[in-house]
Amino acid sequence: MKLLSNLFQDERGTNRQSVGKNLSDFLVDLFLEYLPHAPIANRLKSKLMSLRGAKMGCRVKLLKGVWVDRFEGLVIGDDVSISKDVIILAVGGVEIGDRSMIGPGSKLISAGHLIPEGRGPMRFSGGFLKKITIEKDVWIGAQVVILPGIKIGEGAIIAAGAVVTKDVPPFAIVGGVPAGMIRMRD
Repeated sequence: MKLLSNLFQDERGTNRQSVGKNLSDFLVDLFLEYLPHAPIANRLKSKLMSLRGAKMGCRVKLLKGVWVDRFEGLVIGDDVSISKDVIILAVGGVEIGDRSMIGPGSKLISAGHLIPEGRGPMRFSGGFLKKITIEKDVWIGAQVVILPGIKIGEGAIIAAGAVVTKDVPPFAIVGGVPAGMIRMRD
């Protein structure tokens, strides 16, 4: 029994998490990774994510391989589609508006590392959290990276492979590294 209890302790011997929470997190990750995106499976995935603290809209479509670090920081609107292998670091907060689509392999990153003064060590320089807001009817292409603190306006389109480092105005089409304006939607 002592060996089992050691699995849930950190290096100082204090409990990190309860066994129930660890098991629950494991099951949610398992279902997100392997269940298909059939309607019944999507309802089950949404329910499990809600139980872990996410605020989930209706008819959310989650393809295989979606990974979320902190469900408590995640808000997903109605009729949202999140494609295969999307990573959502929601520790700083991520809000996805109604009818938005996120392409395969995209990454929403709401946390980052601070750069130390001078040439100090990176490992212990600290970090920061900034909420990502994706308004309604946004299309995010495949392999897009959205960095902390970004707001993407209603109806915007983010081209595949873009790295979004600045806010995107409503109905803009942006692309590139870093993402820049291509044109406005007519």
